[in-house]
Amino acid sequence: MRYLFSIISLSLLFASCSNNKETASAKPFCDTTCNTDTFKFAGDHKLKPVVTISVNNCIADTLSFSHEAMPASRQVHMGTYLGHLVRLNNSAISAYFKDTSYVWLTFNDCATGRGYLLKLPFNKKESIRKMSSAINSFDKKFVLPEDLRAYADYSTIYVEDIATGKSETMTFKEEYKIDWDNIHETIDSVNISRNRIYVQLKKDGQIVPIEKNISL
Repeated sequence: MRYLFSIISLSLLFASCSNNKETASAKPFCDTTCNTDTFKFAGDHKLKPVVTISVNNCIADTLSFSHEAMPASRQVHMGTYLGHLVRLNNSAISAYFKDTSYVWLTFNDCATGRGYLLKLPFNKKESIRKMSSAINSFDKKFVLPEDLRAYADYSTIYVEDIATGKSETMTFKEEYKIDWDNIHETIDSVNISRNRIYVQLKKDGQIVPIEKNISL
């Protein structure tokens, strides 16, 4: 299995390097200086839940999460699971622990700015949730409260309370061709509160504002 991960990682690395040559002039979202330290986040529950992400060749490698009552940690290979190689920086990653139920891991790739959300349940019977088109507040043009998370597809934005699971949606009224590695080509800005979703989209050189009242 480790050999398979290595092959996939190398393939993704070559693809990433090729893409980086094309976008070399683009300003990185956050500091891409090579980091070799493991990222570690800990919850305040008595069973000491923890999330770690190891780094290999400057790239996020293995994600592990567990607590003291688990016989073994849950693990995923980041590049394989995300389908992309990502560079992380402490300025654009956070973790919210819901006791020993789950963790919301929120981060942006420093090379492209692409936002990600992972909901990590400690119970192995539950699947990990992955959102690779996240609207994260690490981006200065995306504003939302600390206890809400947002992500989008090509026609809808989704908002979820990380503590309760309550959610709201707003459609864009039509489908947009969004490049999630260059999200601001289409989604100019987002402002979300517990009472409103407000999005400014770009279409034909014009700003298209869309908003909806919600209740979270």
